[in-house]
Amino acid sequence: MTYGRRNLRLEFSGGGGAKPLYLNTVEHRELVEEVIRFYRACEGKRQGDIDWEELRIIVGDDRLYKAFRKVMAHFYRASQPRKPPADLKLLRLKIFQFVNTRFGGYVPQEKRKEALEEIEKELKLGVDIDEVLWSDDVNELVLNRVAEPSVEGVVKVFNFETIDTVCVNSSKLVLEVGRSEKVLSSIVRAVGMFSKLYGLVYDMRYSGGVLRISVEGPRSLFRRPTAYGSRLSLLILKLLDLLYTARYWRVKALMHVGKRVIEVELLSHRLKPLIGIGKHVEVKQVFDSSIEEYIFRVLKSMGVDIRREEEPIALGQLVYLPDFKIYRNGKVFYVEVAGYWRKEYAEKKAYKLYEISKLLNNLIVIVDKKLEPFFKKLRIPILYYTLVYGKPVLPYRKILDIIDSKE
Repeated sequence: MTYGRRNLRLEFSGGGGAKPLYLNTVEHRELVEEVIRFYRACEGKRQGDIDWEELRIIVGDDRLYKAFRKVMAHFYRASQPRKPPADLKLLRLKIFQFVNTRFGGYVPQEKRKEALEEIEKELKLGVDIDEVLWSDDVNELVLNRVAEPSVEGVVKVFNFETIDTVCVNSSKLVLEVGRSEKVLSSIVRAVGMFSKLYGLVYDMRYSGGVLRISVEGPRSLFRRPTAYGSRLSLLILKLLDLLYTARYWRVKALMHVGKRVIEVELLSHRLKPLIGIGKHVEVKQVFDSSIEEYIFRVLKSMGVDIRREEEPIALGQLVYLPDFKIYRNGKVFYVEVAGYWRKEYAEKKAYKLYEISKLLNNLIVIVDKKLEPFFKKLRIPILYYTLVYGKPVLPYRKILDIIDSKE
């Protein structure tokens, strides 16, 4: 849950780049404790009775105040003091109909008490109808604690939402990871897997001793540049536990503010805010889609030695992560499965495979028939499939013919 770009605080460098201002449990402990005390004192109060201006004064910064209001919603929620005796929308409709038929659509002030008594008797509510009708008004809602706040807990949520706020307003993420890092393969696999899952496009290339990974949504003439920002946020949150175990790494975001694009250093091995990341967990080898899984299992049942690719392949500066690897008669072939995507994604995918095909002569591509216009010009073996009752139908035997023909 983002707390809004207008409430984001950035620290700018001389080169035009920026870093988010995160909270920490040392420098900001007293402030966070004051915020928690304010909310504790307001537990059980009606929203309309809470002096929110007091909290604004405690925080001392209007943007930070608004951000805290969003963050503290993880710990305190405003809700109706008790469940209304009836559906309020339906109740209001019945009262409207009753007033129209009994009082001609208008109740004079001197007859208001009489009208309310008649309505309560007619609808058999047995409660103060005035109180019931206004029970869902924002000022009538009561502030209740839903989770126990602590300085560490509030700081973690605030910093998590800071990352989310930057990402959802960004068009691209750029990750840099040291080439010698032990978790490099896990990071590459995670980027490949979650990019497919979230419909993102990635490119991986080595530059010196660093792997540079750029991730963005497929661009479109009619979409906002930040249309895929929320998916970038999901991706980076999936990678955090892996990144935090590396010695050298950095994550930058291209953040859009009006017509400006700001390069924000979001995280790095030197900028590691408290966000509750646990110990490193290996990325599980799961299929990116049911299509891939079905193709894998059919080929496996045919006796094909097919495996999920475990390591990224370095092709000069380019890094490639295929879907499958086939071993046959001492030879190795790589298999890429291209599911049905929108035009912009398909164009990027086709171009990427074109680059790879110039460096690999043992690549086989399996493509949804709907994407044929984008892939037919590639000079590599391509098999097209169609979906029948959700299952990919294609000439599986032809895969073996292609492999066996390359003697």
